[in-house]
Amino acid sequence: MAIAILGGGILGVCTALELADRGHRVVLFERNSELFAEASLYNEGKLHLGFVYAADSSFRTAERMIHGASRFAEILQRWLPASVIEALPSSSFDYIVHRDSMLTVRTIEDHFQRVRAALIESMPANRSPLPLDSSRPHWRRLSSEELSLRYNPGRVDAAYETCELSVDPWLIGQHLRAVVLEHPGIELVRRARVTDVWDRTDGKYDVHFEQDGVRHRGPFTGVINALWANRPAIDQKYGLQDPGPWFTRRKLGVNIQASGSGSAIPSFTVMLGPFGDVVRYQSGRVYLSWYPVCMIGTTTGTEETDWTAVLHKIDRAHIRRVTIDALSELCPAVRTLASIDPENYVVNGGSIFALGKSDIVDPKSQLHERFNVGVNSRGTYLSVDTAKFTLGPLMALETAERMSAMISTRS
Repeated sequence: MAIAILGGGILGVCTALELADRGHRVVLFERNSELFAEASLYNEGKLHLGFVYAADSSFRTAERMIHGASRFAEILQRWLPASVIEALPSSSFDYIVHRDSMLTVRTIEDHFQRVRAALIESMPANRSPLPLDSSRPHWRRLSSEELSLRYNPGRVDAAYETCELSVDPWLIGQHLRAVVLEHPGIELVRRARVTDVWDRTDGKYDVHFEQDGVRHRGPFTGVINALWANRPAIDQKYGLQDPGPWFTRRKLGVNIQASGSGSAIPSFTVMLGPFGDVVRYQSGRVYLSWYPVCMIGTTTGTEETDWTAVLHKIDRAHIRRVTIDALSELCPAVRTLASIDPENYVVNGGSIFALGKSDIVDPKSQLHERFNVGVNSRGTYLSVDTAKFTLGPLMALETAERMSAMISTRS
């Protein structure tokens, strides 16, 4: 009997592959025409080592992210060849402290020291291209002369080189799609908008979905809700207890194929507040996001999000222009991207689920504390919150192990 997985992002795909490799039959439901179509594709792909979570004084978020990052490549190597893993890393990240940061330079440096100690303890002999750049120190503050060469000292109070990397989600998506399609243990149901899950009288489940009309599939011995945008809607219909206050943000990124013209642009994150990121990948693509214009809405209800409809309402040219202008004020090298042909831009994103009530502008927001994640379940219906892309493969492995154990026990 099969296991149903709802959602074909990094969590759903990796969970499907792990379960199928263990001998389970999997039916993977995806509402788009292909896997990796929304948030798992259009994000910066950062392997968080905890640097940005300086507002979490408990340090639990940094510890959680380091654990996820340390297993990221190891788990993906189950399905991706070494040549692909080696092509994934971006240029290494700088962290820059905006003059309007909600934290002081001293507080940030104290946090960086804790990150350094944690990395030394957990990854003392890392030599692979992931999860960190071993050619760099864990972190180093730039001199005032170095800062002036890369950034605008009128808007940046301090800047740091770090060992943190991103990975290319477009490359990951391209290869994992192919692996799923070739796996004999996985059936992919495309363009399937899941509407709800029903308990059957025999203890199994039916999945109801729309695909050229209302349909359903079953029985399934287990269901894994790995949706991102609409996971709460399905959970509520099924009757799963709400884990607490939550909201969903709709966020965009600007992707530019810059090739050689982007080689002088560093990968950097602006902290700490509603700012943004720039990532330069080996392919020549540059990812940019500036929070004030790329965060295009929030919802606290369980109404479903039609991402295609969301995209129809955005002004791509405006978002591209404002994002480049804002980030150029901090890093002048970004200005070179403004002259690239608009046909080489992609503005897209996805919905991001998070626990809490307030956005990142609030120093007390739970967005600064992303450790309270994991699996919420009733029977063998599992709903999974990964929190960040970094945790996707590890959460997939843990979810597959939990589902396998539960099914074995029931048998």
